Amino acid sequence: MEINQKQKIIILGSTGSIGQQTLNVCRRLDFEVVGLSCFNNIELLYEQIKEFNPQKVAVANLNLAVKLAERIKNVPQIKTEILYGDQGNIELAKSACDTIVVAIIGFAALKPLLAAIEAKHTIALANKETIVSTGKYVLEQAEKHGAKIYPVDSEPSAIWQCIAGKKQVNEEINNVWLTASGGPFRTYSKEQFDSITVEDALNHPVWSMGQKITIDSASMMNKGLELIEISRLFNLAGSQIKVIIHPQSIIHSMVEYIDGSVIAQMSMPDMELPIQYALTYDMRLPMPDKPKINFAELGQLSFEAPDLERFPALRLAYEAQAEDGAMPAVLNAANEIAVQAFVDKKISFVEISTMVESTMQKFRHHPLYRSILLDDILAADQWAREYTELLITQGR
Repeated sequence: MEINQKQKIIILGSTGSIGQQTLNVCRRLDFEVVGLSCFNNIELLYEQIKEFNPQKVAVANLNLAVKLAERIKNVPQIKTEILYGDQGNIELAKSACDTIVVAIIGFAALKPLLAAIEAKHTIALANKETIVSTGKYVLEQAEKHGAKIYPVDSEPSAIWQCIAGKKQVNEEINNVWLTASGGPFRTYSKEQFDSITVEDALNHPVWSMGQKITIDSASMMNKGLELIEISRLFNLAGSQIKVIIHPQSIIHSMVEYIDGSVIAQMSMPDMELPIQYALTYDMRLPMPDKPKINFAELGQLSFEAPDLERFPALRLAYEAQAEDGAMPAVLNAANEIAVQAFVDKKISFVEISTMVESTMQKFRHHPLYRSILLDDILAADQWAREYTELLITQGR
């Protein structure tokens, strides 16, 4: 990549944690933000519009679009076009840019992601659920249309950085080591899990993230989704992906080659680094405002094996990855519903994994269990959401 002119960036999900950190990167590098979208946080979106004056923005529905239009009509320098709904996100995703950042949470990102792929965009992907759920479909579409997908999540980005520039790398990889901080409940006994509150789960010891991903990190489902994601992105078997707890979060993942050599990507825990790397690939540009590792002060790095009994979500993800077909979509859909139920205080923290496991067990007898067709995967996703909702309603 040559940065000899101002890069044009679109951010889908600009009011979320990744979206806001992407805007910090754009400020640092003086990139031009030409498009923004959010679900319903139009107050923050309005402030972003005032600062960046994008060509287009998209919001969830017509009512929000009208409210936003009222906010900006008295600011004469703003000429931003306001789009709304699924079609608005799709139109925005197809708009001209150098890179589009897809930071929409959950499976809702699929349609705009496919639109960005059809537009042959370079995509900085901060959404793992679409890759997890659709199998190889998204990646096959990217290859078909000539779109590039660069991972933004810290751990997949770390693996990407460790293998950057290497050809036929799969033949040389023995294992990858996917690191996890262990979250806020790393030292909790199994008995303590029964009293975990939403506030406890949102208190991550290392990372500042959105609500959904923070709770997924607390249950270790986020690591489970990542192991499925990297198996897709890097064409790896589940047995080659080793999850290891690393509380300091300095090593973001490692690649172990067949000769025994291990290459690690290390940095202070800050999402702006993988975001900036994806936006500027294959260059590295200064981040003078960010702290660097001081190894003498750091002292030591520690590692421990994950406890699959206290964190069954990780076991469920390994099972879904091995079964493949539509099962990863069911895992993800059930988890999305269960996490929201936990946030709404309808179920306990431990019941998140219980609901997901029950839904997976039921799906093993479903006719779509082994299907890899996109329409069947979408149907399985919808089935899993409805079945998990039923379990929650029944109090099981």
